Amino acid sequence: MHRIKTIVLIAFVVCLMGVSGLGAAVKYQTHKVRKGDTLYDLSKRYGVTVNEIKKLNSLSGSRLSIGQNLKIKPLKKETKPTPKKEKKPKETPPKPPEQVITPADTSTTDSGTPPASETLKKVNPAALPQDYLHTVKAKENLYRISLNAGITIKELLAYNGFADEHVMIKPGQVLIIKDPSAFASTTTVPAPATVTTPTPGPDQTLSAGPDSVLIEKVYIVQRKDTLFKIARENNMTVEELKRLNNLSSNALKVGQKLYITAPKGKPKPEKVTPLVTEEDLKAKSKIRSDLIMPIDGKVLSEYGIRNGRPHKGIDLGSPAGIPIYAVLDGTVVYSGLQGNYGNVVVIEHPDFVMTVYAHNEKNLVSVGETVKQGQVIATVGSTGNATCSHCHFEYRIKGKAINPRKVLPLGK
Repeated sequence: MHRIKTIVLIAFVVCLMGVSGLGAAVKYQTHKVRKGDTLYDLSKRYGVTVNEIKKLNSLSGSRLSIGQNLKIKPLKKETKPTPKKEKKPKETPPKPPEQVITPADTSTTDSGTPPASETLKKVNPAALPQDYLHTVKAKENLYRISLNAGITIKELLAYNGFADEHVMIKPGQVLIIKDPSAFASTTTVPAPATVTTPTPGPDQTLSAGPDSVLIEKVYIVQRKDTLFKIARENNMTVEELKRLNNLSSNALKVGQKLYITAPKGKPKPEKVTPLVTEEDLKAKSKIRSDLIMPIDGKVLSEYGIRNGRPHKGIDLGSPAGIPIYAVLDGTVVYSGLQGNYGNVVVIEHPDFVMTVYAHNEKNLVSVGETVKQGQVIATVGSTGNATCSHCHFEYRIKGKAINPRKVLPLGK
């Protein structure tokens, strides 16, 4: 009888412990699924694995629904620190005002260095070196910028004082991509204590004062980028882009930085070329007479409006497999597939001239290759949006197409 009472008492105690444990249920960090979210993106954003998210939410697959609430990871219990007796600080002789421009909180991290958000109060982004900054491009997001900069999304948020990764950014906005405290710890900014320097917002620009650093435009190379594509999108030639960045070849690496405008301290291009106008294109000085025919073929379609849309070149019909020749000496800046144009070769020539050869059966030259006038660069085909085998030829000055009849030795 005594043993039975003991067992019942133990069971009662265990039951009470279980009930009390219900009040201390585990709390989780959650995420409401938005359009475009994937388990992989969420795992990178929150620093967990895909399997951990699937296990917490009993997911058998990777499909998500918009509006779905997901558990991400358990929240750590907050422990109240035991109060310590405050010690009176030792009196130290006053130091001259250095580094601190505006009054800021003096809290520090565990390592004894100011947090990034605090450093931002002390360092003006315009005073940081160029490699600490990134100018936002169209279609970029915080995750891509952090990935290209080799930092975590959390570091990017901290450097720029952002609350979370959902902060809206705009093209042209300047972000800090390296820990500004590393620069602040080695650089002093002597200034009177009464002088404050406001930090510009995303839509503001700093005037070039004697103590400010001009932020130059740079481009971060993305996957599948080519010099031809980057130059075309920035109204430059490949020759200008290579000269500006001291490039000896057309090879690029993902994450590589390219100057789009002349950087401070580096020589600018020898001559500034104004935008080409319609009047310039009609000038005789722009028209060359030393071109040869790309193929010996019959004109199938003229330059101008065709089916209500601009036709920027001339179509020369010929049997498939016939050689296509370079009309001038030059350098190949593009060789590959390009949408409706099919196989395309683009050659850059002196004086900002480019020639385009499209719908090729096969391209026979590579990017960066130097070609001579009359050299075989491709064969006639019907790739892309073509109804028969022909060579679509374009002649461009500073990226603007003109009627090839003005330069090709065609019968009038």
